[in-house]
Amino acid sequence: MDELANQKAHLRSQLREARKSREPDASYSTRLSQALGQLCIDQKVETVAAYFPIEGEPDIREFLEWALKNGLRVMLPSVRGQDLHWVFFDGNTEFGELGFEEAAGKPAKLGDAGLIFVPAMAVDLRGNRLGKGKGYYDRSLAQVFAAGKRRAKVVAVVFDDEVLIQVPREEHDHPVDGAVTAGKLLWF
Repeated sequence: MDELANQKAHLRSQLREARKSREPDASYSTRLSQALGQLCIDQKVETVAAYFPIEGEPDIREFLEWALKNGLRVMLPSVRGQDLHWVFFDGNTEFGELGFEEAAGKPAKLGDAGLIFVPAMAVDLRGNRLGKGKGYYDRSLAQVFAAGKRRAKVVAVVFDDEVLIQVPREEHDHPVDGAVTAGKLLWF
């Protein structure tokens, strides 16, 4: 493992431990979901890509419910092999290949989203995102933007203390345009 990969692994380990010790906070989830909804309104999006929270990720389920109730088309990922496949979320879920709850729905194309919310372990002030280390989102975003589609803004969803001054970045890591927490919105 090279030096950058070691740095990323060490930081992920620290962040996972911090998330394990974090108490569930319904108020935080509500404020975060409201911030995501407001961002969709401000950006005038009709279709948003997001994620179904797992393993200590910021809980955005209230946002997903709000989006469906307010007529937004919501895309969520489903793992197939080494790639994410996107489906239109209609409220139904199933357990996917990795044993996590995933959206069930009709196939969607990530490039059609007007705004893309991605989970992250951390993000830095230059828009570098640290994921969980499997590269699913990096590959998915690279495929969309390499195809020359219009460029939707990509926004990392993190806890307030996961906005860092710097995170290690490798060549394959796809940057984000912004980060949102329950308390702030940052554009890079």
